[in-house]
Amino acid sequence: MFRSKTQHFSFLVVTLFIFTGASTAWALRSDRDQPIDIRADRVEINEKEEVSQYIGNVHLKQGTLDIKADKITVYLSKGKLTKIAIRGNPATFKQQPEDKQDIVKSSARYMEYFASKEHLVLKTNAKVVQGDNHFSGDYIEYDTLNSTVKANKDEDSDSRVHAIIQPKADTDEEEPQAPTPQQ
Repeated sequence: MFRSKTQHFSFLVVTLFIFTGASTAWALRSDRDQPIDIRADRVEINEKEEVSQYIGNVHLKQGTLDIKADKITVYLSKGKLTKIAIRGNPATFKQQPEDKQDIVKSSARYMEYFASKEHLVLKTNAKVVQGDNHFSGDYIEYDTLNSTVKANKDEDSDSRVHAIIQPKADTDEEEPQAPTPQQ
């Protein structure tokens, strides 16, 4: 009995540790050192299948990472993260990136994070906002390694992808010089 409880706790700790490591590609490094606070109506863990589910009004917070969902499912293979599935109406994901000033805010009915590719996929009423830049569509894929975004519509949908991209301020321009008085 003691061994079973210890194994169960170990699986939960490994799951949480791996889950938080998933966001490191686009997160502040300091987020990794923050405590994980997960609140849900219930938790289900299947050690044999290496799947853990957090169900009902789920709120996960670690540093600047803030996820709200109806359900979060974490999939492992041989103790390593393979995928995280996030469901909600909508599910929301916010985090401060390492190299950007503005927080990335995402929402969709369904999100998946694929660890091996470091891709975040948003499906159904998907939106990504960073500062004044907005992307929306039925399907958005964010490649965290290369900082690229792809947005598409569903084949059966009449909706279209919508993007608003603000120009970057040109910081390399020299300030205009005041005319020198001629003598």
